[in-house]
Amino acid sequence: MSAVDTRNIHRDSLFMMANLYIEGNSSPYRVKVRNLSEGGMMAENGPAVVRGTNLVIDLKNIGPVEGVVAWVQEDRFGI
Repeated sequence: MSAVDTRNIHRDSLFMMANLYIEGNSSPYRVKVRNLSEGGMMAENGPAVVRGTNLVIDLKNIGPVEGVVAWVQEDRFGI
């Protein structure tokens, strides 16, 4: 995981449904993407994940994006 602080990067608030795939599991989970930036995104209502989990999230009009869970708070997590 990168030690670069991305909290100051401009984020676009949005509501988008996306399919999330956890490494080693071929079944998709449906999640809500709440914001998106060059440095990451916030999703909610997905599976129970922990910091460091490798995953792929398939974003409409963008396609699959690989990422790592950076933080978890209740039902929300940062990628």
